[in-house]
Amino acid sequence: MTLDILRLGVTKDLLRSMAKEERALFLALGHASNQVNALWKLVIILTNGGTDDPIKQRLEGAQTQVFVRLTIGAMWEAWRLVDDRFLKRPLGREFLLLLDRPAAEALDRLKKRFGKGSGLSTVRNNFAFHHPAIDDIDAAFEKAARESDSEDADWAAYFNKALLNTFFFVSDYVLVHGMAEALGEPDVNEAHHKLLGEMAPVANDFSEFAFGFTAAIFKRHVGPELTMTRVAIVEDAPDIDDISYPFFVETPGLRNS
Repeated sequence: MTLDILRLGVTKDLLRSMAKEERALFLALGHASNQVNALWKLVIILTNGGTDDPIKQRLEGAQTQVFVRLTIGAMWEAWRLVDDRFLKRPLGREFLLLLDRPAAEALDRLKKRFGKGSGLSTVRNNFAFHHPAIDDIDAAFEKAARESDSEDADWAAYFNKALLNTFFFVSDYVLVHGMAEALGEPDVNEAHHKLLGEMAPVANDFSEFAFGFTAAIFKRHVGPELTMTRVAIVEDAPDIDDISYPFFVETPGLRNS
């Protein structure tokens, strides 16, 4: 697959021409967009799987859950940035009128996605970027313990001489039951799919809003058109659905290998 890589110049003079609050939001929004895109890309790759080995399947699936929680945390922090520094400030009300329709519509959808009672909010507040409280862990343990179809392999930790291949599966097994309970979903796998279904549009809408805000910044300080330069043609970009991310790795360069 061939990709055209375009570069938009953001010069020091352009940044200095912005008001301090405007410049800070532009830079912070770009930073947040980079984090969300990088993590969401990784989650997509992690969900590809590709092994029939039961141990690898188990640990790769749990590894995916780790990155799902991290991504939800990053998405929530990105939304807090938009909410605190755009929606709640005069700067946001000023630029809201300059957003193109796709960016404005993406912002409206983000408001709904992060509203009261959303699954992303629930997971972020209790399991992502915050370790769950003692009572929450205990409730999750009791829910997991009641599972009639659990296996000995679920109640285990996995070790290897290479410490990067260590995984306390029992911890993740219990916590995902707590997440499912918090989401009001009795089935752990359904809770996982429900979360992924919420995350995909958030990643897309956040990118759309970040691009729209950038276009509005340039409209104000440069002109009505964004001028980009094609700087590369990538001809060997892989299909993201063809990439996998293993759990077990050789670590010959590390002291604990």
